[in-house]
Amino acid sequence: MALSPYPAGLTRRLAAAVYDLFLLVGLWLLSGMLLLPFHGGHAVDGQNLWVRLYFLFIPYLFFSWFWLHGGQTLGMKAWRMQLRNHDGGPVRWHQAVIRYVAAWLSWLSIVGMLWCLFDSQRRSLQDIASRTELVVHPRGD
Repeated sequence: MALSPYPAGLTRRLAAAVYDLFLLVGLWLLSGMLLLPFHGGHAVDGQNLWVRLYFLFIPYLFFSWFWLHGGQTLGMKAWRMQLRNHDGGPVRWHQAVIRYVAAWLSWLSIVGMLWCLFDSQRRSLQDIASRTELVVHPRGD
């Protein structure tokens, strides 16, 4: 008998986020190195709006690619979690955009992440805003 997926709690979400953060830091370092030839081998100016947008776009590419291709980042895969549409189907591109923006607000306010402690379906702000759900697949699936 196959067990049904269940909503992911805060601890599991945070653990997957730590895994993904390590990968993201590596991507940011690589992305920064790619800019060096365009700045004469010198560090880029962090006050430049285009540089800031560039470094905000890197995590969007990282997360949205994984969300749209199987619904799992590497951290989510390690913790047996999957992001899916609220109806159980795959995430759509517009949901990935909304989720990414809402996730920034959620993490920066802390309230958005803690919301899953009080929501009956364990949803965080980005889940609600993007009409997605983060579920855990029980062992053996």
